[in-house]
Amino acid sequence: MIEKRIAELFSIQYEKRLLIFDTSGFCAAFDYTRLLISQNFEVIRYEDIEAFRLRYEREIKNSDHKWAVIVYSDIYVPYDIRSQFFEVQISLRSIFPKLHEDTVRRFIKDIDLISFAYGELYSSCDTREKTEKFISDRVFSKENIKKYCELMLKNLLPSGDTSGITANGWIEIARKKALIDYYAAKANISIDTSFVDAEFEKFIFDSYQRLSGETNKLAPAILPKVIDFIAHGKTALIVMDGMSLFDFEVISRYLEGIDYEYQCNYALIPTTTAISRQGLLSGKYPRQLENPFSLSQEEKGFLEAAKNAGYTKRQSLYAKGYNPPISHFTKFAAIIINDIDDLVHGQKQGRVGMYNDVSLMAKEGKLQSLIKDLYARGFNIYITSDHGNTPCIGAGAIRNVGVEVETRSKRMFVLKDFAEEKDSFADNVVTYPGYYLDKDYKYYVCESGVSFDNKNEEVMTHGGISIDEVIVPFIKVKAVI
Repeated sequence: MIEKRIAELFSIQYEKRLLIFDTSGFCAAFDYTRLLISQNFEVIRYEDIEAFRLRYEREIKNSDHKWAVIVYSDIYVPYDIRSQFFEVQISLRSIFPKLHEDTVRRFIKDIDLISFAYGELYSSCDTREKTEKFISDRVFSKENIKKYCELMLKNLLPSGDTSGITANGWIEIARKKALIDYYAAKANISIDTSFVDAEFEKFIFDSYQRLSGETNKLAPAILPKVIDFIAHGKTALIVMDGMSLFDFEVISRYLEGIDYEYQCNYALIPTTTAISRQGLLSGKYPRQLENPFSLSQEEKGFLEAAKNAGYTKRQSLYAKGYNPPISHFTKFAAIIINDIDDLVHGQKQGRVGMYNDVSLMAKEGKLQSLIKDLYARGFNIYITSDHGNTPCIGAGAIRNVGVEVETRSKRMFVLKDFAEEKDSFADNVVTYPGYYLDKDYKYYVCESGVSFDNKNEEVMTHGGISIDEVIVPFIKVKAVI
């Protein structure tokens, strides 16, 4: 694994002062600062000689604490300081000396999988052709992917009690799960990650209601916080309806030349478009919405949110599709792309089908062109989703039950008259407490892996409380190269 390889390079178990030269931007490939922090290092970015000298003399020189100083440029570091640190150069070449550096960089998203296979590489493959062959034949082989996923699976959840896992902790688990599911679909192998949902459900029932009070500098905790988080200056929000972390794993392989920060946040439950996307674009929780079960007021809700954030009606744009009618007056745009949700509801081949279809969608380059156009126009660009999606087996259709909700999902239903409750569906649902929702209704969501589609039909869908549906990507575009 790449983390172990980096830990060995840093001699992290033995050294207390690290001077890391990362002049090739390796940190963008793997954020090793998290590793350093987990090992109780104080991480410092070396940018100013005099400022660091002052801090070194005051805090570091006579300290017994762990310090990691990272140098990202060719800036001068005085010899007397260098002599007090363990120096290390980190780059793709230093991590994988037997491979061709530029070729590895093309597969940077797969760096952990490459590292996993690299342990069994005993001869040099330092030419472009040899590295390409190693990656195609060994790294992406079914055997290597299966072993990698099985190892990742063992470490996906901590052993024992999971009640101490925080909202951010579940995000890390969701990202790892999405990566396992991505590789399993790519190799067309069966890897079951659904056991995570039972533990995640406990978090939803115990802690989800507290997300509205959480703050995070890197990303909003929950979708209704997005508008306040991004509404500064000239901003465009691309909403990829239905995009899960798995789907973004696929898309990310095609974002060449687009530099971004990848964070996550929580969707609204039930994870339907009407409830969650309205909450996202209005900046309101469902109980504050005029009609949370219909999209008829969505545009109005966004324009009101934009007005409250200081944008005029002329400066605000609500649009759908890859060619939004942006004018030079536009300062705040919400752009909805329905492609992934359409793929989800037409999907007959599960995650493997989603992998293939989302790959084809990403190869078309429409999203990339939209991002590049917005960037050229000077927009700050964010990308998120209203909900994810998950594979399910139909338990049989239920008709004429509950309040009509504008959704193609069959993973949830809402009752107004509690007398409507029936025992026919009790075995397949859990009663959702209705956090952030109107308490005059009662909410039911299906158990993990179950939907009220036709009996035994395999579908991709959403609406429930699985980790795949609830935790969604939140992307900030940093630059277009």
